[in-house]
Amino acid sequence: MDKYFRDLFDKAVTRFSTDTPAHAVAFARTAIAGGKDNWQKPAPPIATVRAVSIPSPEGTIPARLYTPLGAGVAPGPGLLYFHGGGFIVGDVASYDSACRRLAAHSRLRVLSVDYRLAPEHPFPAAHDDAQHALKWVMENADNLDMDVNRIAVGGDSAGGTLAAWLTHYAREEGLSLAGQLLIFPLLQLVEIKSKQRKSPDGHVLSSQALTAIRTLYVADADPADPRLSPLFCNNFQGVPPTLMITAGLDPLKAEGRAYADKLTAAGIAVQSLHFKAMPHGFISLTGLVPGALGASEECFERFGKVMQCR
Repeated sequence: MDKYFRDLFDKAVTRFSTDTPAHAVAFARTAIAGGKDNWQKPAPPIATVRAVSIPSPEGTIPARLYTPLGAGVAPGPGLLYFHGGGFIVGDVASYDSACRRLAAHSRLRVLSVDYRLAPEHPFPAAHDDAQHALKWVMENADNLDMDVNRIAVGGDSAGGTLAAWLTHYAREEGLSLAGQLLIFPLLQLVEIKSKQRKSPDGHVLSSQALTAIRTLYVADADPADPRLSPLFCNNFQGVPPTLMITAGLDPLKAEGRAYADKLTAAGIAVQSLHFKAMPHGFISLTGLVPGALGASEECFERFGKVMQCR
């Protein structure tokens, strides 16, 4: 992995254990904003990109709609997507290249959501925004050129937490989802120092980063709450067909596999892709990590097949 990126990431993570939370978060957000264009390969062309405003009781939720060249005649299948960043960093702008690539290779209309972040907005702020966004999309699918009967949810890392929880929330609310894309998802926040989460050399998610999530987003909430730890949900019936992506250099890989096993045991159609040489976050590091571009494209194309777009 690129040495500059590794040094920058190490500094950001170290600050979460040595500096004030406000300074550490500001440093991490500035680093991501300044480096995002250098960490990604150029995105493929797509048909259109437009800003979307989602109303909610807490204020407007910004989002961005990506329509690929291969989307076909509207209305078509769509994906409600939530970016990673540990509920602390990341936004629609920093995920622009990844979402363009996702839309182009899946042939899905992708709506990327800019949910509120900690520590300014601790749990359940991001989850509330995700739930409002899902309800709004289902009610306004026509305005997004999406088929309400073919809408999926997806996300990476902390965004995967939100996506996984939304499939259970949707079932409770009587909303029908057509698919689920989970990319190296964070699926439990109870145990963050187990052997399964031991940090292999070269990955970009440490116990310090996970501790920061617990401290800044979970705060005083119960980390075993199924909204924070979907792995501990007690009912997996009714979850939509799922594509689970795991990475070999990622301490979250074991819980991703465990979640896929629980879905399979409940009779849910699950496909899994595992990239042994990839680190956590590889879909956003296509310009730094050898093989990350091809792995990302394979993930997105496979999900297009799950949604029968390819």
